[in-house]
Amino acid sequence: MTSSRMKAILDVLRRGREEKIARAVLRIFGASSLEECCTIYETIGAAERATLDEAVERVTAEASAAFLLSVDNKSL
Repeated sequence: MTSSRMKAILDVLRRGREEKIARAVLRIFGASSLEECCTIYETIGAAERATLDEAVERVTAEASAAFLLSVDNKSL
């Protein structure tokens, strides 16, 4: 996953429509807010990003088609 895709996922989650996915992403990051997730993602190294990318990709794989379309449109 590219960092622009992760940013798109976090941006779409901020809209509040996918509460279950947002909670799972917060747990993955160990964060209390989606803004904190962004900060964490920007400050960590490549190896840590790869680990987070894989975990978030697994969680979002089961997301609704509307969510995935929103992410795709945002990451373009």
